[in-house]
Amino acid sequence: MGQRVKHGGARDFEHWQDRVNSAVTTFPGFLATEVTPPVGESREWSIVYRFDCVEHLEAWLGSTVRNRLLDEGADLFEAPASQQVLVGERDEQLVTVVISHPVMPEHEQQFLDWQDQVTAAERKFTGFRGSQLFRPVPGVQQDWTVVYRFASEADLNRWLESPERAELLIQEELFKDYQLNTVANSFGSWFSFGGDAEIAVSTPAWKSALSVLVGLYPTVVLLTLAISKLWPNAELWASLLVGNVLSVGLLTWVVMPIVTRALRFWLVEAPTRSHARVDRIGALMSIGFLTVAALVFWLATTQIWTLP
Repeated sequence: MGQRVKHGGARDFEHWQDRVNSAVTTFPGFLATEVTPPVGESREWSIVYRFDCVEHLEAWLGSTVRNRLLDEGADLFEAPASQQVLVGERDEQLVTVVISHPVMPEHEQQFLDWQDQVTAAERKFTGFRGSQLFRPVPGVQQDWTVVYRFASEADLNRWLESPERAELLIQEELFKDYQLNTVANSFGSWFSFGGDAEIAVSTPAWKSALSVLVGLYPTVVLLTLAISKLWPNAELWASLLVGNVLSVGLLTWVVMPIVTRALRFWLVEAPTRSHARVDRIGALMSIGFLTVAALVFWLATTQIWTLP
């Protein structure tokens, strides 16, 4: 969906979009929202809503909740939104690459024109799945950031090692200094967010670690209680092995999908959010949950059970 925001209305749009993002998460089948700010002189924002099936998407698109929000935000836009519905499977394990370019302010338009040429060249290569360009964020990120995706590492390497790319890099000496990273996530599929690789890698390590703790602590305590009750005479090494096998399985296929969905608003750093406020809320929620869980388990293990 493309929405052209009126001049000077970006902040009001961000507040309105936050409300839309919150509303869509309550609908069945919702997977993710991607909000991309305008590039260059354009005021066109791009919003992608992902659902697990067409029926669930149509339920959101035709809902009274969405229609009411569109009516409330109608004055924010210069024209009606453009909308496309794409149907297909997102089962590819895309390779995502992040490139940071330091660009002097006086060279910005030259960089944008050059980047258009790079994207046009990338589109001709097998496996290219799209790219996004992000402007610097004062006080947070000084460089321009380009994110692009290929269907496989082999497809990516064909582009990186191609004479077309080499020629483009030689063509603009101003932009030859850059940093390239192929992204990865230390917690793997625990932070898959419905298969969106670019979302998964945007999660800071400290949030990933705290989120894993939110899922890990109650899982380990409950399994320890269950094993000690059902297998009271087990050797320590044996009970720990069984407990670890069960906890890893539960975390991977049951617990972490629930945790990441509940904390998606915090784990995914969307450009339309106040990061400091969201960081505080998410951290307090996680610490609060762990505190309550610790209190409950303390009462349970001192009043009901005694752990070996």
